[in-house]
Amino acid sequence: MKKIVIVGGAGFIGTKLSEALLEMGYAVLVVGPSAPKIRHENLEHIICDLSKGSPEVNFIDGTHGVVNLAGATIGKRWNSAYKKLLYTSRIETTKTITTLIKSSSYPPSVLVNASGIGYYGDRGTEPLDENCSQGGDFLAKLCVDWEEEALKANSNHTRVVLIRTANVLGPAGLLASLYPLFKVGLGGYFGSGKQLMPWIHWKDIVGIYIFAIENLIAGAYNASALEVVSQKYLFKLFGETIHAPFVLPVPYFLGKIALGEFADALFAGQNAVSKKICDAGYKFSVNEIKSAFKDIYPEIG
Repeated sequence: MKKIVIVGGAGFIGTKLSEALLEMGYAVLVVGPSAPKIRHENLEHIICDLSKGSPEVNFIDGTHGVVNLAGATIGKRWNSAYKKLLYTSRIETTKTITTLIKSSSYPPSVLVNASGIGYYGDRGTEPLDENCSQGGDFLAKLCVDWEEEALKANSNHTRVVLIRTANVLGPAGLLASLYPLFKVGLGGYFGSGKQLMPWIHWKDIVGIYIFAIENLIAGAYNASALEVVSQKYLFKLFGETIHAPFVLPVPYFLGKIALGEFADALFAGQNAVSKKICDAGYKFSVNEIKSAFKDIYPEIG
């Protein structure tokens, strides 16, 4: 039975990925500050914070693969202290993972490391594939340094796959945080709302991680649904789906007051292109935003 280590696997995506891998016959080891929310005979967990250094035992040695999902949530108000947490929770954890991989007698076949579409910065409507240059803002630097740290694990034994992830849509995460605001009429799009907002259904991000584990691919891959929509359209459709009041624009100064520097990311736009992962053989299960919301909220007619 092949074992997959999921670092930061107690969250929504990690839980869904664990469930899928267990159903496929893998053993799963979840590592992180929190215990997994599910139980299974082939599921183990270790509670530790890898951003603070290596544990006494190399739990990666002899495993088939590692998925790194670790990192403090992006969707909070950013100040200097929180930006430091965003950075260290990703970079220091990944340093520990690469150290454990390089010191393994039997290193894993693959490290699948999370990253973000924020790698490209604010690029308007410019089509962005994996060969495009990096952005210059904080989020771009975070993604660049995160990827560079993960790539240190690359060797003849271990291939490294970097998943530049769009906004993940599901019953948790972004939509869960927006739901109560929209229901009381406080939801809105940022600025003109014309900025493109890359998105991906949670089933597809899980599918792409599994695809990366099971197929001999390496390097960076965009993970964004093929339908490109504006932020205004996405948020208005979300409001209509949950029967929330009409969505209004949020001016920059209010966004800055409420969200700090995170507001800059929401006023930015990217036109991410996922042709590379499709060319490798992955087939998206949800490509239309209307279908995504219908799947996530089936009980709302």
